[in-house]
Amino acid sequence: MYKNFIFDVYGTLVDIHTNEYADSTWEKLRETLDFYGVYYTADELRETYFGSCDLQITLGKKLYKYPEVDVVEVFRHIFENKNKKAGRSLATHIAQQFRAFTTEYVRAFDGVAETLKELKRAGKKLYILSNAQTCFTKPELTRLGLLKFFNGVVYSSDEGCAKPDPILFDRLIEKYGLLKKECVYIGNDPETDVDGARNAKIDCLWLKTSHTTDAQPRFTPKYVINNGDFTQIPDLLLKR
Repeated sequence: MYKNFIFDVYGTLVDIHTNEYADSTWEKLRETLDFYGVYYTADELRETYFGSCDLQITLGKKLYKYPEVDVVEVFRHIFENKNKKAGRSLATHIAQQFRAFTTEYVRAFDGVAETLKELKRAGKKLYILSNAQTCFTKPELTRLGLLKFFNGVVYSSDEGCAKPDPILFDRLIEKYGLLKKECVYIGNDPETDVDGARNAKIDCLWLKTSHTTDAQPRFTPKYVINNGDFTQIPDLLLKR
């Protein structure tokens, strides 16, 4: 019987749409940075942002097969590039403003809160393991009323590596002292979630949602919900 239910966030728990490429986003961010004496054109700012992301990925490949960006460090670099200093607190604040500029909507999928409550009532422990930025995801899950259900979280931005790397799965297992045979991973993505969990030797439920692509996983998941109905999870897994 599974004691620990581990969830992906975006595309699994949360329906979200962001646009980091709109000209209006970079103009708003440029205006924000003006208040701190950090002067860019919108085009220069966009180039610096994505260039810093690429640099982090390049450096991260020396350590991991699937390196992850820390967006807070990206914004520290944006300040430093103009000979200004930004600590983690200020850089986090600017990163969160950027997230607000880019987000068109963010909402929980139908039935998520009710299902998490049911799993908790059944005595299960719930965890998050997600390719996500802590400075974005923690406040978003709090605002949606979901973070309170979880016993622990691991975000890729804090670890420097991302799914499908089994290293990231192992970080959560080790951090919370879990047994893999007592865990099931639930996610929507065929590569990062299904193949990632398989490579980490953790059972997986593939929840096909509106964010799931037509790609097929290399490995067959142990469980599948084809219609994205989150409320089917207890019936499928509570007796396993």
